[in-house]
Amino acid sequence: MRGKEFLISGSGAERAVEKLARGGVPVLSARLGQKNTVRIRVDGKHGKKVFAILQGSCYNIINCRRFGAERLAAGLVRRAGLLAGLLLALALVLFCEGRVLKVSVRGSGACYEAEVRAALAAAGTRFFSPVPDEAAVASHILALPRVSFCSLSHAGGVLTVRVETEDEALPPVGGDFKAPVSGTLERLVVVQGRACAAAGDEVAAGDVLVDGAGAPVIACAQIAYRVDAVYAGSAEQARAQAYLDHGEIGEMQVQKIGEGWRVTGIARTVAARNLG
Repeated sequence: MRGKEFLISGSGAERAVEKLARGGVPVLSARLGQKNTVRIRVDGKHGKKVFAILQGSCYNIINCRRFGAERLAAGLVRRAGLLAGLLLALALVLFCEGRVLKVSVRGSGACYEAEVRAALAAAGTRFFSPVPDEAAVASHILALPRVSFCSLSHAGGVLTVRVETEDEALPPVGGDFKAPVSGTLERLVVVQGRACAAAGDEVAAGDVLVDGAGAPVIACAQIAYRVDAVYAGSAEQARAQAYLDHGEIGEMQVQKIGEGWRVTGIARTVAARNLG
């Protein structure tokens, strides 16, 4: 029921009920209070009439409030902005659940992170893009040396790519170990093979880092390279997209260039050959 509740005070406040009844206002309930007060409830449509009847009398209306459905409706109106905000936030959360905000490469094949990110980029994966088709991405990753398993999962905006390499008992991959990107060789660990470069050397993509001399190479390298790319959207979107493309970027700077953002900094990639 929709209604209004009045707290009336004054000498003989209880007689206000009779006065309202004579004025054609049905009183739904009345309860005596302390110090000559009475609390009455009437149908909401008679609210203004209560003031008109008691105006100029010896009674004072201390306060007036809604109750029942009318009070609920008024509360919803007052909180309309909050409810709208909550609904919008919920809609954004549900929308973001199907978008890529971050990429995480896991498993024994995590050393192929650079290749995984390249495969994702080739499949059209960008910051805030839909989750890519697993088959399209996995086909590229499974073609990498010694990769035996690849799966994609998505939760909370994080796209997790799990890559597993084959058992060490399987035949090792032959051939020279080459640099996957151009940059500064920061670390080179050679278990088997002849090193053709040393930490601190500048290398180009495709340069031989370790020569197997006919035997399987067992080595691992870390290369730092300069990132210099332009992205559209906002500055935050540019940072996020650069992270998706290159992973963590040190000394990152973001500058406004025309209608886009130029992202510069230092990224690092780790590559390995026959080394889990």
